[in-house]
Amino acid sequence: MEKKNFLAFTNLPALKKNAIQLCGQEFINSLTTKSIYAKNEEFWRLVNEKLNIPDNAYEVRQAREQEEKEQKLAAEKAEDKAKQERLLANKKELYSKIRQGWKITVYEFTEVDKYGNKFVAQCTKESELEITTWFSKTANDAYSKACNLVDETESYKNQLTISMEHYKVLKPLYLMLIYLSGCDIYNPYRASFKNKNCKENFEGLSMWNGFDFDIINSLNQEGLIELSTTKKTLNMTIKGMEQARNILVKINLDGVEILLEQREHHEEYINYQKELDIFQEEEDEFPQDEE
Repeated sequence: MEKKNFLAFTNLPALKKNAIQLCGQEFINSLTTKSIYAKNEEFWRLVNEKLNIPDNAYEVRQAREQEEKEQKLAAEKAEDKAKQERLLANKKELYSKIRQGWKITVYEFTEVDKYGNKFVAQCTKESELEITTWFSKTANDAYSKACNLVDETESYKNQLTISMEHYKVLKPLYLMLIYLSGCDIYNPYRASFKNKNCKENFEGLSMWNGFDFDIINSLNQEGLIELSTTKKTLNMTIKGMEQARNILVKINLDGVEILLEQREHHEEYINYQKELDIFQEEEDEFPQDEE
């Protein structure tokens, strides 16, 4: 650290010749006669003391350089932002196209930015926020980026809609499952000695283990689900899918019709018979005569 402090304060490498230049030959000789050489940390501590170099000179210089670097970056960002705003304010419309209800307009700048870009595209939709692409070198690239933005935005909106539809149906199912699988919990510190479980210290329901393993095992034995070897994951069988859909059809849950329609293709899986299954049924119906 002593060498770093010397360098930070003097802007000179921590070499003996530089120490002689600043402290004088006589002072350096006085150190060497005491067997204190430039390779030793003590040498540079005494040199720094002679030159009144602070012990934190290196840290101070590092902090100053970091601050200067941040100021330079901030100035460059401000300059880039100002130029971008100037380019956007003086753009010229080239053409517009409609994609998924969005209007995509491609513009050309009067000059290029520092990266050689001269085009930009903006996507607008009624009651929607305006989306602007990154600057591009060609009009086609700007339009392509705009198309990707529109597609990603619409895809996200569709996923969000599907997620909300699922939540609407799953919310009451999860609440029922948690309620029926939960057990009462009480605060022992608020309980009286005579009655530990009372209204005064009741906290709510706790569901420690998630699904009831006895029920899971029973579903597995009935062939409604299949457990992995580790029993950490499960798959629902065709039989289980059929019963689940029948339950959802009968249950009165808002939005369940939409979810069943989204998985209407499952009916094909449920009703489909593989050739092996058909052959087995024929074998069961018309068993071969024993010899």
